[in-house]
Amino acid sequence: MKQKSISFYVVMIGLIISSSACGTSAGPTTPIAPITIGEELSSIDLCAAIPQEDIETVMQVKLTEDPLRYKFNNAEGTSGCFYEGPTTDYTKEKHYGYVILTPLDVYDNQLLFQNADVSGIGDAAYFNRGTDTRQLWVKINNKVAFVVAFGDVPDEEGAKAIAKLMVDAIQ
Repeated sequence: MKQKSISFYVVMIGLIISSSACGTSAGPTTPIAPITIGEELSSIDLCAAIPQEDIETVMQVKLTEDPLRYKFNNAEGTSGCFYEGPTTDYTKEKHYGYVILTPLDVYDNQLLFQNADVSGIGDAAYFNRGTDTRQLWVKINNKVAFVVAFGDVPDEEGAKAIAKLMVDAIQ
């Protein structure tokens, strides 16, 4: 009898882990405000353009801070937004994400590590292991690129969903 109850608990723990790992979100659905690409990317406010609820849907947490304007590695000519969520008490994982517009040369000159091509988003796209987390890089109309990333809890499907909304928004 004891053996059956132990098996039951193992199955229940497996179901709990599986359901939380898969997430229950249908993905972000609120369109991103139109983004006009001009000569100066740094004038674009992605924090105002990208709906916070889309980011929270992907991260599956409420943000703990207001979105913050952000540059890629403090590089001039880039413009982005950084999103900060809570740190998980149990695992000490920090929830964060960012979306950053970059010139094409930043896209073309990434150090590639664990990279994988992605089809169906922009002119070209790839996942890459960045210095902080898994990053999705996307090139649009041979004039601009952007990166989308979520960590310490990476979400490739969520990054793709945000990237598709970005592609639709860029004019």
